[in-house]
Amino acid sequence: MMPPTPDLPLEALAQRFIRFAEQECGDYAPFYDHLARGIARDPELLSIAAHTRSGQQAPNLLLAAVHDLLLRGADHALAAFYPSVAHLTAVPPGDPMPAFRAFCHDHRTALIDLVSTRLVQTNEPQRCTVLLPAFTLVQHLAGGRPLALIEVGASAGLNLLFDRYGYDYGAGWSAGDPKSPIRFTCTLRGEVRPPIPARLPSVAARVGLDLHPLHATDPEAMRWLRALVWPEHPARAAVLEQALALAQREPPPLIAGDAITVLPRVVAEAPTDAALCVFHSATLTHFPPEARERFRALIPELAGQRDLFWLSSEGSGNSGRRGLYLTILTAFQHGRRVEHQLTYSHPHGAWLEWLDRGGQE
Repeated sequence: MMPPTPDLPLEALAQRFIRFAEQECGDYAPFYDHLARGIARDPELLSIAAHTRSGQQAPNLLLAAVHDLLLRGADHALAAFYPSVAHLTAVPPGDPMPAFRAFCHDHRTALIDLVSTRLVQTNEPQRCTVLLPAFTLVQHLAGGRPLALIEVGASAGLNLLFDRYGYDYGAGWSAGDPKSPIRFTCTLRGEVRPPIPARLPSVAARVGLDLHPLHATDPEAMRWLRALVWPEHPARAAVLEQALALAQREPPPLIAGDAITVLPRVVAEAPTDAALCVFHSATLTHFPPEARERFRALIPELAGQRDLFWLSSEGSGNSGRRGLYLTILTAFQHGRRVEHQLTYSHPHGAWLEWLDRGGQE
């Protein structure tokens, strides 16, 4: 099958890579910052990334595709710069761009195949540090009822297992099982303390929706998840491995399909005596614009059938806090719609700033 014809102007695509470097990498990921800026200046590399499907994030996909080929064992000098491949604790000194360009030139066909067929399905379980206080607030607003969780864009469903993890928010504030081998540390910022529960919210039902779910028992799918973790972040990779091991033992229910088509049926099947919470994290950015608007219109329609809590944790966009995530809870209860801006947070859950002062009153 011939690869699709690129239709995105390279100049616009170059700006995507620059924004990715500025807003998501910087000091947090200097290796990927350097690569993204180098790609933005290279028409040949941009021409590979231009095969990305509409709605997908070209920088994440191209970088993950290269990482995936290296994790498969591609023999190339570039591997020496990847701690995840060379078994290093940090990126070694030197400029990786010459080796990166050569690798992409040598593997152009394979890379085009990956970026044109794969999805950005990063499953970052540490984002549960942001979801946990939000779920706690949902249960409070629902009068203490257990949760019926539906995750849109669930990937491998690791966030659905939030109640299997331990949490340390500093200053003596912790939650979850202190004996859990999977424990997240999250720094709290700002003046407002989030609702950190003494006992985790109870869950009556949980299910994840994804266009192509990734199952923890599928070796190829799990390698792709590892490829989506940035190679200079070994701690994130280690946590992912632990969470995947848990998902192999306790696989979360996952349904394949387009969320706009599948979600109404899943909502209708959710237990009526539970607090229905539809949530997503770093998902809508991967929807094509038209699908994104259809999804946003669908939620209020579904809320016309029963009370529903919509929890959205996405890039902050034009909020003035670029590069951060904004978590918003929209509660549809008793015929009323109330929106709570809950947090600004690090994209991978390393810190959060709780914003909502009135949700627990």
